[in-house]
Amino acid sequence: MRVLTGNAYAKINLTLDVAGVRSDGYHELETIMHTVSLCDRIVVRRSLQKGITLGCNLPYVPRDGRNLAVQAAEVFFAAAGIENTGIEIHMKKNIPVGAGMAGGSTDAAAVLRMLNRMYGNPLPRRRLSDLALSLGADVPFCLEGGAALARGVGERLSPAPCLPGCWLVICKPPVSVSTKRAYALIDRYAGLAHPPAAPMLEALERKDLRGVCAALGNSFQAPVEAERPVVGEVRRALLESGAMGALMSGSGSAVFGIFRCERHALRAAETLKKRFRETFVARPIGQIGESCE
Repeated sequence: MRVLTGNAYAKINLTLDVAGVRSDGYHELETIMHTVSLCDRIVVRRSLQKGITLGCNLPYVPRDGRNLAVQAAEVFFAAAGIENTGIEIHMKKNIPVGAGMAGGSTDAAAVLRMLNRMYGNPLPRRRLSDLALSLGADVPFCLEGGAALARGVGERLSPAPCLPGCWLVICKPPVSVSTKRAYALIDRYAGLAHPPAAPMLEALERKDLRGVCAALGNSFQAPVEAERPVVGEVRRALLESGAMGALMSGSGSAVFGIFRCERHALRAAETLKKRFRETFVARPIGQIGESCE
């Protein structure tokens, strides 16, 4: 195979609890993540030009070793013991940047999967997962997709039931919050919320969409909304537009609302898009595959 095309799917956090700081300086997390249909489009092509070249439809996205997709290609070739005679990666970015939806992580995961397939699957799944973790805490989840309970820094994954049938309206306001800044806000926020995962897991198991919405929670939400009030405005706008529940994803700044039917979701998205350009309608999805050109 000389060309592979695949999707790199975004994730949302249905619950996200940030506990104390660990001895290694990282925060302990417990979160339920779910893949959604909003995705970047990735093309990986063998090239006559040596090295790794990256193209992207967004001019401000780094095209060098700062980009996780390039890093993913580098670690793949090193781990597989394969000489890189030339690889081109092109990304069409649809996932908002700086949204808390793992846009960079899912691109890296897609590149790992696609290169492994392109070269005849030299690396077993466990080795790919180890490489993914070396790139970032969200990358192992993005490698598989679906729904999972993640603990530690996000690397200890166990399967979770998928969302029952629903529609999602995802809206990113015109602000971003760096992960480093979000953790700094949490560390000094009084009365930080610690949403438990158990009620969400139970609601997912029962396929109880109303119970899912009641169990939504994110430790980052209140501190981030205090510093970026527009995030709270988006969440309230989703609820006023008929969402059964709404929550910021990850460390922000994207917010998603859950709707039972497509018609209501499309109507809400149309309303929000008048104020917030980066508004999308999506669906929850299961595990991930690629298509071959």
